[in-house]
Amino acid sequence: MQLLVLNAGSSSLKFDLLEWSGTGVARPLRSGAVVERAGPGSFALESAAPAPPLPATVRTLGAAADFVLAWLSDASAHGRDLLAQVAATVHRIVHGGELFRATTRLGASELAALAALDELAPLHNPPALAVIASVRTRLGDATPLIGVFDTAYYATLPEAAWRYAVPARWYQDFGVRRYGFHGTAHRYLCAAARARARPGKPTRRVVSLQLGRGCSVTATLDDHPIATSMGFTPLEGLVMGTRCGDLDPGALLHVMERAALSPAAMRAALNNDSGLKGLSGGSADMQELLRREQQGDARAALAIEIFCRRARHYLGAFTSELGGVDVIAFGGGIGEHSPQIRHRIVRGLEWAGITIDEEANRARDAASIGAPGSRAAVEVVRVDEASVLAEEAAALLRRAA
Repeated sequence: MQLLVLNAGSSSLKFDLLEWSGTGVARPLRSGAVVERAGPGSFALESAAPAPPLPATVRTLGAAADFVLAWLSDASAHGRDLLAQVAATVHRIVHGGELFRATTRLGASELAALAALDELAPLHNPPALAVIASVRTRLGDATPLIGVFDTAYYATLPEAAWRYAVPARWYQDFGVRRYGFHGTAHRYLCAAARARARPGKPTRRVVSLQLGRGCSVTATLDDHPIATSMGFTPLEGLVMGTRCGDLDPGALLHVMERAALSPAAMRAALNNDSGLKGLSGGSADMQELLRREQQGDARAALAIEIFCRRARHYLGAFTSELGGVDVIAFGGGIGEHSPQIRHRIVRGLEWAGITIDEEANRARDAASIGAPGSRAAVEVVRVDEASVLAEEAAALLRRAA
């Protein structure tokens, strides 16, 4: 079974054409990403296979998807139309609300319901729907569209973990609750980190940190998440690249009243101009901030310290929720590639018996970085969301067969 997995982020589109076997093993046929370069609306195509340059007219992820689909179907480039045997396209969708609590085949009614959720995840859901529209235009409605939802991983959260202390009507009428996000990433982080455990070592209690442009922490007991940092939207929780994380809602009301700010303007400020970018004075890139800190930039240093402090806060809180922690897993661009950040987040948890091996942490391909005497294993995981998305889609298609 061939599956085309499309993972639309806020500023990138990853694609993986996979041959999925009945044993659950995926053989990659083509993969790559369309990534933002030099500012909004400027993209480049990255792929191990020789690929044509993106034309200047590609300025949205929907247009990027159309270009990728045309390239994959170009028999002169690949020797055959690589999309001819695709059984389904698989789409990661950030926000599924209350309606989409499991992997779902998407028809017209489901897509209409999804469009109503755009305002809850304005950086992610609209690009994902634009990519889906490009797929429908090129492949037609006969090719199944499978949606895999970040929020579905958290469908079994205990009510005490997803309820907000607001009037009950807000949940009943408007769906205001904690949904949680990065579900596919956290599922992979937990499974991969546990697989590395030495025989006899406990692995029931996992705290996973997905640290990239968007950031979140999840506490998982056995195979079920019991707490997560993101909430009603992907704004809550950790400091992120351009998103604020936890913030007193009274401050929002104060600024909106004093500055006569509209809800749309406030939404844009919280999603696009806050987080590391707001703290540092313009940069959301952790590697750039680390360089600036080395050069004595106080704002960059403060942004990094607040980022790590917030992550350490959640790590400690979720360790308490679990009654201890057996495995700490780092993933995402920052989690995978920034040993300084991993060190600063874990630093200060020696009282809980959690320490890292500094030499292993600094290694180019860091993996198991817990010190020999650490009470918890500490793992660095290269997250493979495509395999999770493909596995979910294949299972749905098998059940429907």
